Amino acid sequence: MASDSVDPVAALLSVLLIDGVILGLAIGGFWAGVFVARRLGHPAGYGLGALGLSKPKLGYFAAAKLGLVVGIGALAVNFVVFPLSVFTLDELGYSTERTVQEPLMRGIQGWVGAQPEIAIPTTIFVIVLFAPAVEEVIFRGVVYGSLRKLVALLSGRLQRLGKGTDRITGIISFIFAALGSSALFAVLHLELVLLPALFALAIALCVLYERTDSLLPCFVAHASFNSFAVLIIILSGTRVLTMQV
Repeated sequence: MASDSVDPVAALLSVLLIDGVILGLAIGGFWAGVFVARRLGHPAGYGLGALGLSKPKLGYFAAAKLGLVVGIGALAVNFVVFPLSVFTLDELGYSTERTVQEPLMRGIQGWVGAQPEIAIPTTIFVIVLFAPAVEEVIFRGVVYGSLRKLVALLSGRLQRLGKGTDRITGIISFIFAALGSSALFAVLHLELVLLPALFALAIALCVLYERTDSLLPCFVAHASFNSFAVLIIILSGTRVLTMQV
């Protein structure tokens, strides 16, 4: 049975508030760490480049284009992975109902139908722009970046003992950080049926971040991925498509 809709205004405001607080804590925690490190005599800067807020190695245009390609590719993969996920969960006897996202989507759909001039730009800002930007800073910039450095540090100690190489250290730290941060990203979206698709998306974003040294292409890919769902909501809410999300 379909879930009831939720109040979209309250839900989107909650997203803005919660994500804003988390982002503030992340940046504040980073600056606090830099402050402590400098007091201890370690060279550290307050710039946010360590969190991925830096110029891409490929250049802005090339990185944005690459992010768009990855986002579209992730959508294509989702069209295959999602039905398989639904089938697998059905076979295992688990619910395939989206208890978090579906009520929100229904609420936004109704809001778009009633007040499109307010609902459409607000939805695009929150779901396509703001939420992906914050999630990229948190999951790729903070979680992935921290795990990458931590594992590289531990692997480096093994290397000094003659038990590894730079290449092996890099591979191990990337795999561990990508798997750990991607699993956390997927699980915290609280949708079992979407977990495989979100995990695959997160892995692709880690690879993208690793290749470009910037969160810009990751944000473009993430925003592109979210845009499809928002487009369906807007088209159905304005009756361009006669469907219920």
